[in-house]
Amino acid sequence: MEVEATNQEPLILVKLFSAPRSFTMASLEMTRRRATFALQLLLLLQLTGFSRTENIDAVEEIDRFCYPESARNSRRSCECSNVSASPWGMRALRIDCSYKDYRASELSQLLPLYIDTLDLSWNALDEAPIFTSDSLHHLNLMHNNISRLVAGNFKQLTSLRELYLGWNSIGQLEATTFEGLPHLQVLDLAHNNLHSLPGKLFAPMLVLGTLDVSWNRRFNETSLDLYSGLGINLKLNVLRLDACSLTEVHLPQDVPLKELSLRRNLLQQMPKQLPQTLVRLDISDNLLEHLLHEDTSNLTQVRQLYMEDMSLLQSIAANSLAPLELLETLSFQNSRRLTHLDAEAFGHVPRTAAGKKWALRSLSFRGTMLRTFNSTLAPLFGQLAELDLNGLPLQCDCELLWLKQLPVQTNGRCYKPARIRGMLVTSARADAFSCDSWPRWAYSLVVLTLIALSAAGIYLIVMGLRPHRGVTMRRKVGAGSPYARVTIEPNRQENPH
Repeated sequence: MEVEATNQEPLILVKLFSAPRSFTMASLEMTRRRATFALQLLLLLQLTGFSRTENIDAVEEIDRFCYPESARNSRRSCECSNVSASPWGMRALRIDCSYKDYRASELSQLLPLYIDTLDLSWNALDEAPIFTSDSLHHLNLMHNNISRLVAGNFKQLTSLRELYLGWNSIGQLEATTFEGLPHLQVLDLAHNNLHSLPGKLFAPMLVLGTLDVSWNRRFNETSLDLYSGLGINLKLNVLRLDACSLTEVHLPQDVPLKELSLRRNLLQQMPKQLPQTLVRLDISDNLLEHLLHEDTSNLTQVRQLYMEDMSLLQSIAANSLAPLELLETLSFQNSRRLTHLDAEAFGHVPRTAAGKKWALRSLSFRGTMLRTFNSTLAPLFGQLAELDLNGLPLQCDCELLWLKQLPVQTNGRCYKPARIRGMLVTSARADAFSCDSWPRWAYSLVVLTLIALSAAGIYLIVMGLRPHRGVTMRRKVGAGSPYARVTIEPNRQENPH
């Protein structure tokens, strides 16, 4: 049976059902199969026509958004590309409108079909556009001039997963700003002017996993608790609070937080109440002066600890790092006042490496003022994959010879003695790592003693040469004596008159 290219579905059905009434079982089965095939063909033709119409509409919407009349054939046109989205490889549209100097009034609120990503960063948006889409997953509004967000600003983006609002001037948020975002997983509010936030602001985001409110310098004025007050869900994994002028931090211990960043705040001690599930903690550039055992006693699960750029940190006390048994990365980089590392800072270190295995693989003291390390740390340092001692004023004497013998390159350079100053520890000769037989104070004492003895000898010599008080020197003064009186008369020849 032949079917022409034109629309002849009714003709197909007429031919199939115009057979005589006397059917055998075989002919009945054949008729049923033909009818099924005809219905499938009819459905396919209808779907094809609908798909064509839908594709035409989608193309028109894409052209309207990516190439508006005011920006057509110019550099202000957006870059639109079709990709295959995971996990099923379905069609997805990505639109890049960054650096186009757009304002919110120039953008269409109805987004194209199949849109997955929209980048509007580095524009001139003075407010957050209220878009409508049921497929948008990523929205980037960073580096604009947005100062406030209204209630329900994003509630028509029901499938939104990631929202980036950093580097704006947002200072006001409504209590229902993030209403209608039950699937949002990443929220970036860094580098804004947030200071007074309404209660339960983050409550509508039921699966929020990453929250970044860094560099909101007045965020400390928010008196509400992050979890109970602001409504952060208990599934949050990553929290960044850098440069928020915080003087103290209190977080529940039973929340499954994995990563916490408190860099560049005003903390004078390690927060006493932190989640026990923390894996990465960054407390760099704060005001701690000493790292003590009680500071790290509840950080048993931490694998990465960063205490860099600590301008006041001076010492690392005994057993202060002992609770961190799972620690893999530790950095004190550029803590320029750090001068003391206790020999038992990591706890008791067995003399042989076979006595204990450490999880620590990367250790950095780069840019600190540590001059030496106790030889009891040799088994621990010997198991490291990376040890950075660049910039340390190392005292390369016999007590530091073990550092030269480590299998890892440290990039450390000798500062003293002067004869090997500037040389890499691994390049200097072993016999240059020598210690004086006498301590330095002994040399100073000998020098002072010699000076005192010399001064005493000179004094005695001078006193011995002076005459005795009872001796009186008398000399006769006569005509032949050099002390005789002399009369000087004028020359008569020169004065004849």
